[in-house]
Amino acid sequence: MKLIFIKTKPFPIMRYCILLLVLLIFSGSTVAQVQQKYSSELNSLWSNGTFIIKISKNGKWAVIEEDFPQKGREILVMQTKGTKQYRLPESEWLDFSADSKWFGCISKEEMILIDLETDKEVRYSNIATYKFSGTGNYIAALQQGKGKLTELLIIDLKNKTIARRLRDVIKFEWHPTQNILLATVKGAEQNQVIRYDVGKENSELLFKENSGSIEYLRWNGSGSAAIFLSRNEGNLQLHYFSKSEGTSGVLTDKAIQEKFIDHHLSDRQPFISDDGKKVIFYVQKLEKSEAEKSDVQVWNSDDPWITPRMESSNGGRHFLTAWYPQSGEIKPIETEALPKAAMSVNHDFAVVHNPLQYEPLYKYYPNADLYIKNIATGDTTLVCKNQYTEGKFVTISPSGKYVSYFKDTDWFVYNLESGKTINLTEDLEVPFQNTESQRPGDLFPYGNPGWLKDDGYIIFYDQYDIWVLSPEGNTKKRVTQGREDKIQYRISRDYGRKAYNPLTIHPDFWSEPFNIKEGIILEFLDNNNFDTGLALWKDDLAIKPLFKTEGAITKVMSSDNLETVLYSSHRFNRPLSIHNVNVKTKKSQLLYQANEKLLDYDLGHTEFIEYQLEDGTKLRGSLMYPANYNPNIKYPMIVEIYERKSVDINQFQPPSNYMVIGISLLNFTLNDYFVLYPDIEYTIGDPGISALKSVTAAVDKVLETGKVDEKRLGLIGHSFGGYETAFIVTQTDKFAAAVAGAAVTNIVSYYHDVFWDSRRTQMWRMENQQFRFGDSFYNMKDAYYRNSPLHHVENVNTPLLLWTGNTDTNINWNQSVQMFLALKRLGKKSKLLLYDDEPHVLMKTPNQMDLTKGIFNWMEKYVKKIDEI
Repeated sequence: MKLIFIKTKPFPIMRYCILLLVLLIFSGSTVAQVQQKYSSELNSLWSNGTFIIKISKNGKWAVIEEDFPQKGREILVMQTKGTKQYRLPESEWLDFSADSKWFGCISKEEMILIDLETDKEVRYSNIATYKFSGTGNYIAALQQGKGKLTELLIIDLKNKTIARRLRDVIKFEWHPTQNILLATVKGAEQNQVIRYDVGKENSELLFKENSGSIEYLRWNGSGSAAIFLSRNEGNLQLHYFSKSEGTSGVLTDKAIQEKFIDHHLSDRQPFISDDGKKVIFYVQKLEKSEAEKSDVQVWNSDDPWITPRMESSNGGRHFLTAWYPQSGEIKPIETEALPKAAMSVNHDFAVVHNPLQYEPLYKYYPNADLYIKNIATGDTTLVCKNQYTEGKFVTISPSGKYVSYFKDTDWFVYNLESGKTINLTEDLEVPFQNTESQRPGDLFPYGNPGWLKDDGYIIFYDQYDIWVLSPEGNTKKRVTQGREDKIQYRISRDYGRKAYNPLTIHPDFWSEPFNIKEGIILEFLDNNNFDTGLALWKDDLAIKPLFKTEGAITKVMSSDNLETVLYSSHRFNRPLSIHNVNVKTKKSQLLYQANEKLLDYDLGHTEFIEYQLEDGTKLRGSLMYPANYNPNIKYPMIVEIYERKSVDINQFQPPSNYMVIGISLLNFTLNDYFVLYPDIEYTIGDPGISALKSVTAAVDKVLETGKVDEKRLGLIGHSFGGYETAFIVTQTDKFAAAVAGAAVTNIVSYYHDVFWDSRRTQMWRMENQQFRFGDSFYNMKDAYYRNSPLHHVENVNTPLLLWTGNTDTNINWNQSVQMFLALKRLGKKSKLLLYDDEPHVLMKTPNQMDLTKGIFNWMEKYVKKIDEI
């Protein structure tokens, strides 16, 4: 705080008053904060996560969740412009009624309803689930009675009374716009599906069966039709009902087998189009009987993928199919030749391809020729050849008029009506490929977030800016002006206001429709200092800034009318706070402050450091100062690494003993450590050596300041950062101690391992992803050995703490064991923490505490050299 003094000659009493005033001002300000010394005994008080869960449609209410490691979750329902608030216990099913007058949740099987206008609360016991009606007039709640008896309570919210009880209801779905229910009733002798009109108190029987089950109750978008699946003694039937058309239909295995030999109806979820005229579902190949099956799993080297992945994929066993109930027609969408589809149920076409066509490529997603398939006629038309099929590379426009795809360095758009393809970006001077990813293989685009005006314009990102282009290429306009000042603009993923409607099948190819007349919220990041802000894009191509703040902005949500926007803000030394900004006035106000008492303490401050590699590449790191920094002292320093880390100064984590990877920045800055987050520049084929060069250059730059003790440096990393840590300590003795969590330590054995969660080999990760080798082990063995920690383990002189969970299949936990055994055999200083029944990060709070304390104590002992630890 800066005080401005006026040069006068006051009387002594006046001088005394001024002095007193200064002392009073500082007593509640920065000096008071600096004087307070943080104690680790406070670590258990802080929440480790605060989230905006929901905003009511009118924007007047918000739901905030705060998570505490020991006492669990707390729910806060509060006014966005007012003082009313309700603090609730840990709850699920948090929701507002459509008219924003009611809030509901379930806590320990008790449904809590709050009338937000009168503050009155109603509770119902033994509730499993509930849903507000689309009108907001009613709520339906499934109540568990004695034994297996269930009742559906239909509550009239206007009268606050139970309007009707429906016995033995198992599942239910509200009509999208009317007070009508679709419900499954399971009686002692019959299963039924009924359509119940709440206002008329009229029940209509749609289906009944003596035994079996009913699954996948689903209305179409307008509520004019519904579908469901019935199962009885292994036989499946797909049912269709249309009240408006006065028609119904049933699809049986007999009808399927007349169309597809050796196939039957699959139990996968079916879908119905908004107009109710088309149903898409899956047929399944008949499998061998149990008596014919063996327990052996056969892996053939001729197969494009390893057998576990082949079996977990479609594998030619399930095929997407269309059914037109009113005509009875059945049309194949996926086939043996083109077994993979992406589509909206409301589109009359699908993008189809064969994911095995070019395999094995050892990439996460396959390459394939993409085709447009007319569902009604079965005709296919080639869109593009040999296209990488990750979702960022291919999108289907919301109205289904275009398919866009990114190939080499440009964006292309295929027009379904004309069959023409246009390269939209070839004549633009800025690059649309991500020049910062530094990975081999396919060049990644910065992104295609969606479309404007009924597919009239497509939106693209470059490194900094947002572009709008017409699909014919006539209009090409840069909307934002971020490149000049290194400010990156992106459309906010405002899922609180916009409905998240991905494609029905293969949602990776989804793109969002944006309405510029309603307004679009933009987020921006100033790459010079990592300040962030929000802006409004509305009516025309002009951008109207709303505000800018130091630190990160996350979880943006807005009301339906876009007048109220909520966001959370934080930085490494500033606890998360939730704010409400008025779009019209651009005024922002604090709505909720998490971990408020932490504001009383000095949590450290930061500065950027710039350093240069031998080839002239300039990089940046974020250097966090110790709390209550004393310039007369040389401090120890912790270096935490993982690719480009400097932007992480915008991430807040409280000082805590409950960290999923055991690392809390504030645990160190509050205990007299500097912390450095350096950026790393990569060379293809040398991931470990790249990390070594960047990290040592960053550390040397900090040491030039004279603020850090060169003999008291610690290095920490987890996952890929754990690999980098394990490798660096085989190449330099610069660090007094190191911690490598869930680390790859044996590059060669990891290359030949399987990522069991995804049933893929790890070769894709080594050749074409984070490890950046760019080719197989067999074509560049020297590079693999050169960058493998275990193959240089004899050089380790740094005490190394290794940790992992023994159910980690992302990075096989034996990687840590191998490194530890080598260090033990060589007589090196090391410790391995192997956590039982834990995955890639630790989920159990006792284990989190053990690891967090273990890492901190390791640094205290070997970096600070405190012998008694």
